[in-house]
Amino acid sequence: MDHNSLRKLVEGQLLRLEGNAFQDCMDHLGLELYPGDYQPVRVAGPKGDTKNDGYCAKARVFFAAHATRGQRIDKTKAKIRGDLEGCLQEHRNVRVWRFLTNDTLPGEVDQFIDNELRPLHPDVIIEVWGLKTLADEISKLKREQVDRIIDVVSAAEPKPKPPERPQVVQLSHMQTGRDLWPILSVSLAWLPAVEPDGCTEEEEDLIDGVVQSFTDWLEISGDVEARSRAAVRDAQRGITELLNDLKARTSPSTRARSTTTPSATAPRRSW
Repeated sequence: MDHNSLRKLVEGQLLRLEGNAFQDCMDHLGLELYPGDYQPVRVAGPKGDTKNDGYCAKARVFFAAHATRGQRIDKTKAKIRGDLEGCLQEHRNVRVWRFLTNDTLPGEVDQFIDNELRPLHPDVIIEVWGLKTLADEISKLKREQVDRIIDVVSAAEPKPKPPERPQVVQLSHMQTGRDLWPILSVSLAWLPAVEPDGCTEEEEDLIDGVVQSFTDWLEISGDVEARSRAAVRDAQRGITELLNDLKARTSPSTRARSTTTPSATAPRRSW
């Protein structure tokens, strides 16, 4: 998988994380970026987490992880100020304070950090790692490291299979309803009928009517089979009558004298 595709997958996964799940992910990131130095921190005792979600004892980098997606600007600013000042009060020699979020902070928040917080604490490097920065930093790592930090799809999605061509069944050897029923009862649709060349208008109408009857049987075949075996036999006999009528009325001798407009027998629902 190329770097850009991996970065997009990581970014998408980060967006889904909230609360403790986001903090856990950031702990895994810290362990990969600062092996042997990073220490996760969790709330415990009367002081909670001492405004510190994780830190590097040697590098003196302190982290505040917070999923701010959808949070109001004033609350985000108050959260950042409170975590920063609380961390500086509780911990010595803070060199870098890094705020981690799975959001892209609004310009007003970024301006607040740069115009107010950084001048107040010139000895501390104050950083914000938002969604894009986190995704970039994670996707730079080796693939096995990425997998330890966040779950991503490890392989490209398989190419969609081309739609299967419908199976066409030739009915030239179908003589009775019993022959045809196993096909009707499992089919999803009936392909449009194409009349043979040389048909008269009456024969075309007859073929259309028979095919429509087949379609009707197809649609209700499940109900017929659920009813009883006797209902199935009755349906098969009705189809046989249709086939015999079609054969008789399209024979050469019948064609010569037929002048009436034929119609097909619709499914009988007496069952």
